[in-house]
Amino acid sequence: MISIRTTLYLLITFYSFTLLSCSKDSDKDVLIQRVNSLVNVVESHDEKNMRNYFSEDFSVAKRFNKEKFFLFVRYHLKRNKNVSINFINKEIRFHESRFDTSRFITSSADVTGDVLVLGANEWLPQRGQGYYVESRWIKEDGDWVMSRLRWSTK
Repeated sequence: MISIRTTLYLLITFYSFTLLSCSKDSDKDVLIQRVNSLVNVVESHDEKNMRNYFSEDFSVAKRFNKEKFFLFVRYHLKRNKNVSINFINKEIRFHESRFDTSRFITSSADVTGDVLVLGANEWLPQRGQGYYVESRWIKEDGDWVMSRLRWSTK
């Protein structure tokens, strides 16, 4: 016969494993949180923290290198006291682990979607543009960071 002590031990162990498994976020959830966090950082004009969301070898459409991209962002943040970034739809596709030209990447994902960007000096939007955005995110030191960004106007 199973003792009460053994039964309690088994129940506590079972519930502990259940709680631990529930608290671990999936890569998709963590990536969505990371993308949303980057949007919040841009909307709050936090230029210092913004660099934490980009990989060391971050590349942007053919016309920008990493430093020119951040100058481009700074220009638009200075021009618009209020910035709003709204995903109209967002799709995430994960890729298998692979080797990049310079390092092994354990995880990567493409985040794509239609984005509406609004800018204003006051509360009401004065400027707005729709974009189709394609970005590649990779895990670097355990954090999701953007390694590539492309966009086109809608």
